[in-house]
Amino acid sequence: MPGVFVNYRTGDGEWAAALVKRELSARFGAGQVFYASQSIRLGEDFSREILSGLRRCEVLLALIGPRWVNAVDREGVRRLGKSDDWVRREILEAFDCGLRVIPVLMDGIDPLREADLPDALKRVARCQYLRIHHRSDDLDLPRLVDELVELVPELVAPRPSSAPRPARPAEGELRSPITEFRQALSEPLGQSVYERVQSAATAALELLTEARYPTSGHLDDSDLPAELEKRLTGYEHDLAPLLRLVAIGVRSGDRRHDEVWTGLVERFLRPRPRHHGANDAWVNATAYPALLLTCVIGVAAVAAGRDELLHRLLCQTSATSVDGRTTPVLRELALRNVVDPRHAAALPTWGGAPPHQALSVQLRQVLSRVFFNVVDGPAFEWAFADYEFLRSLLELHDAPFSSLGEFAVRLDHDDSVVYQRNAARLDAESALLRAGAFGGETANVAAAWRELRQATRARYS
Repeated sequence: MPGVFVNYRTGDGEWAAALVKRELSARFGAGQVFYASQSIRLGEDFSREILSGLRRCEVLLALIGPRWVNAVDREGVRRLGKSDDWVRREILEAFDCGLRVIPVLMDGIDPLREADLPDALKRVARCQYLRIHHRSDDLDLPRLVDELVELVPELVAPRPSSAPRPARPAEGELRSPITEFRQALSEPLGQSVYERVQSAATAALELLTEARYPTSGHLDDSDLPAELEKRLTGYEHDLAPLLRLVAIGVRSGDRRHDEVWTGLVERFLRPRPRHHGANDAWVNATAYPALLLTCVIGVAAVAAGRDELLHRLLCQTSATSVDGRTTPVLRELALRNVVDPRHAAALPTWGGAPPHQALSVQLRQVLSRVFFNVVDGPAFEWAFADYEFLRSLLELHDAPFSSLGEFAVRLDHDDSVVYQRNAARLDAESALLRAGAFGGETANVAAAWRELRQATRARYS
């Protein structure tokens, strides 16, 4: 896994370097961050370890404070002009090794100018930069993490071998699509939110073609699991940029864009012609992108306390068939309708999970990466379990079966924590019931809860 090298000068912003190191270690793991004063053990060769650590990284963050350009040594010689200056050596080595160098400007200093730098370092002034200020580090640090995730996705999850490496950025301040999208969410009119989301959706849909994901063709049963897993993984990578925008947008809690989120699911559920000789497993799997979108919106809605959006998504948003019939998302995207539980349990990477949990396990793992730096850690785990629990209750109110998921195993062991955690959103005055869920009746909630307990006993006992 690639890492991040923190380059800084003693006496010129150690506070920022320490904050950056702490934030990145918390987000990516301490092993992903090289910070010389803590990454080199006593007795080791300092020079060798620094250069070795640098070559294992993919990004160098150059922390630049007010004295960075003109710092001098005891003899009054400019440090950046000395070949043995470690700040200079690390940056030049980073360029030589092909690392992405990102200047991080501290406390409002002006962008670097080539005229102010030694010839060997003029290239630093042409690198896109970030900013961090001691008065706004609580906002600047999460943005830094967002930018790194966009530039180096492998910090969170490995890049597939077929995925291209992102192009080097142009000059100026570094602003990824995620940063631009967060800015758009804060705008009073918010029109650009719709445009950005629809653009990302169009880009994803252009990848989901019959030529790329053919639905016809025969496979032996022994070959199906591996090929199906490969296909689902492809869908996950194709939708990743869109899913991240949606997670951030819904989690913001802004009600102005609810139609954007539900409209996306309908757009991805538009009927496609069935080709001659189509394989049912492939046809069903074409709904996986819509399932991913639905799960992201649902989990983000739960995390944001947007229960009315959850009801609108699952019960009032529909798929329309070629003959004009409509089916609520709740039924159309029931897990078993997208991937047969027997196939899910046999997929190579997902193997080991019981059939009725395998797809749930995979979705949780995929979404944990989507929600990185949006809803993290236990908060994400709870939101995901609560979403699956509420979806299952709504399914059992609507029909005599449920997708269930990982949470159901805990229910089978008389652990009703998930029910207790959601009790407030299931009473008569809750936003969920006032929106029309369970017909607005708590008696229907109780009936669905009984059905859920019976379903878990029948399936797992």
